[in-house]
Amino acid sequence: MTKTLKCICVLVGLFCTMNSLLPQKGAGHVNAESEEIRGIWVATVFSLDYPTTPSPSPDTLKAQADNLLNNVQSLGYNTLFFQVRPSGDAFYPSSIFPWSKYLTGNGGQSPLNGFDPLDYLINESHKRGIAFHAWINPYRITASAEDSQTLPESSIAKTHPHLIIKHTDGKLYLNPGEPEAAKLVVDGIGEIVKDYNVDGIHIDDYFYPDSSFPDSETFTKYGGDFSDIGDWRRNNITNLIKSISSMLKSAHPKVIFSVSPCGIWANKESHPDGSETKGVQAYFDYYADTRLWVKDELIDWIMPQIYWNIGNSAADFETVAKWWDSVVSGTKVSLCIGQGIYKAADETSSASVWYGENGIAELNQQFRLMSSLENCIGYSHYRLGSVLKSQALTDFAKAANTNELPLFSDLPSYPWATDSITALYQNGVVNGLGDGTFGCARQVSRADFTLMLVRIIGKPTEVKDNFEDVSPGQYFYKEIGIAKALGITNGRDGKIFDPTGNITRQDMATLVYRLLEKEHKLNFDEKFKLSDKFFDTSAISEYALTPIKAMVDMGLLNGYETGEFKPQGLATRAETAVFLNKVSELL
Repeated sequence: MTKTLKCICVLVGLFCTMNSLLPQKGAGHVNAESEEIRGIWVATVFSLDYPTTPSPSPDTLKAQADNLLNNVQSLGYNTLFFQVRPSGDAFYPSSIFPWSKYLTGNGGQSPLNGFDPLDYLINESHKRGIAFHAWINPYRITASAEDSQTLPESSIAKTHPHLIIKHTDGKLYLNPGEPEAAKLVVDGIGEIVKDYNVDGIHIDDYFYPDSSFPDSETFTKYGGDFSDIGDWRRNNITNLIKSISSMLKSAHPKVIFSVSPCGIWANKESHPDGSETKGVQAYFDYYADTRLWVKDELIDWIMPQIYWNIGNSAADFETVAKWWDSVVSGTKVSLCIGQGIYKAADETSSASVWYGENGIAELNQQFRLMSSLENCIGYSHYRLGSVLKSQALTDFAKAANTNELPLFSDLPSYPWATDSITALYQNGVVNGLGDGTFGCARQVSRADFTLMLVRIIGKPTEVKDNFEDVSPGQYFYKEIGIAKALGITNGRDGKIFDPTGNITRQDMATLVYRLLEKEHKLNFDEKFKLSDKFFDTSAISEYALTPIKAMVDMGLLNGYETGEFKPQGLATRAETAVFLNKVSELL
């Protein structure tokens, strides 16, 4: 885990019941003690992120590249995963793959005047202090069935038709079982690292599209040593990864090799080493043994796409992230988590639980969880266009990338309470609600207030008995028992406490008054008149008059701008935190 991430962990922690060095070409494998990866994927397929308007014009392509990189820089990202081969095409002059139609508008058409967009993007990235990783899709030749009808003559599908398989989805793929196809992929990467100053080579999650891939003839031809087509397919993909790894380590050892597979390697019910999940599996569905690549150290970074929310019934973000953290433990491979920020951008109806404020709270919670992982060197967000789609996501990205995320996502709306909440959290007095928020506007129960007050005292006291309505096993049992033993609270007739009832402001004042009296910390003017300060003093119960007078005169508790104290009013969690933090400082 990086020092930066450890600092974040100390600052924000996990809540429940909560100018890095760049990986420059030549820097080699990331030093997990000094690096933090703040990555962003830029997709070029379908012209999603660049160029948004395909054109052969160098001026147009440069202007869009400058705008893109300025956005990446202003958002605080330090690592760019740029899709240079979205399909069987290229965003650079290649001797193997044709120019991409997503770049110029027509497949096979080069930019005018010999302009090289990849060279420009790399140089401009480095000028801005951004590491550039060339992202390729190794096997996909067409991204849609329609694309298969409009391929240029220089397409692999036409120059090497014997290496192509048309899948049932209508798309064309390089056949992973053909050794010549694997050589084309490796050679394609070879020309990138030979001709360009890239910091890394990155492969996404597209391997075999699914189990129905029509390659039985290829299996008959090459699968003699395998009785199971699944094992043969996995061996094909692993051999490709080995070939890329061997080529890079021998000729370009300081270029980082990373893969971002689907988040689940295998479900435990399918494989004993799998995770406690029930989702699509890289091992069985895409024939990618991504765990093996880590254990055999064939790659430098594993970047699983953990695009589910915390608590997801099929694939819980926390479960999957911790599983990967344990997989990389003891290896030279670093974990960098792919975070599905697009799911908070209202881009897919299947992600409705992430939308709006829920989405930002979810991302905040995921960020804090990642900060606790021992082997995690950072994260990458998919994708730039999503980040820019809403101001909320832009603000989140900037805060995450500059280590300025609020302790809880609702704190920015309560600046007057932020310091108090932070102080109490760091001292173990308060927690969040488990959804990324502190719940500033929520009312406080009698149990929770007493629990926080006892935590401030910090005095171990034996609990011999408790109130009739407070049972062993309840999270507040011990603290309420301590408060009773210390004489801070007597409940109702010494029998009933009403732990789930909301506490009033006058009862808060009374409990704190009793504590300060026992600690000999009371110092107030008994002649002080509450009626001179508030016009609703008649609403104060007799037992609370002196406690409220003390709290107000000592500056521990305030009234409202309306001139009211609201003794019978219910306190919010934010108001309670400010009050208790003042008490804590006094003690």
